[in-house]
Order: sequence, then structure tokens, then C-alpha cells
Amino acid sequence: MKSRKISEAIGIISVVIVSQDIEKAGKHLEYYDAVGPNAHEIIAKKGIDMSKAVYFSYETFRAEGHFVVAAKALPKSGMEGKIIYESKTGKWVGTEDIRREWLP
Repeated sequence: MKSRKISEAIGIISVVIVSQDIEKAGKHLEYYDAVGPNAHEIIAKKGIDMSKAVYFSYETFRAEGHFVVAAKALPKSGMEGKIIYESKTGKWVGTEDIRREWLP
């Protein structure tokens, strides 16, 4: 059951990664921010289907030449913690209940 929930986050984060790369390569020449209570709406405006976001909330932000994507477990997931992807290193990190072996 947890692997299905983690799959949601990996899938959405992976699409946000592509979206960030497209944004940087496009007319804006920089990554975008989607943080706070409107983060899902901002991400959806980038063409990402957020209707599948059931177990995690998502944010992404730029940081000195790279970007970070974070998925925070919602109470409905039955888990605690975050999944974080940092483009500078290409590493995925899990906190609290989210184990490293579940991540790419």
C-alpha cells in the first residue's frame, strides 16, 4: 500500500522535474516557484495533472541555479515525512517514514 502512495509522489515529482527543465529552456530562462497554499494551482497551470495528488502536497522552488521539488505526506497517506528532489545533485531524499529504498 505504501509503495502505491510513494508511486504517486515519484510520478508527480518526475513530471515537475521535466516541467522545470522546459521552463528554464523556454522564454523565461529560469525555474519557477510554486510554494504555499496555491502551489498546486501554479503547478497545474504548467500543464501538470494535479488531480492524482491524493497522498502528498507538492511544492517546487528555485535555488541559486537549480531547483528543488518537495512532496509532503498528507494525513490521508498514513505516513509522516517528505520526499525531496534536488536538481543540483539529482538526488532523491526521504524523511521520517519514507525509506530510501522506495525512491529512484
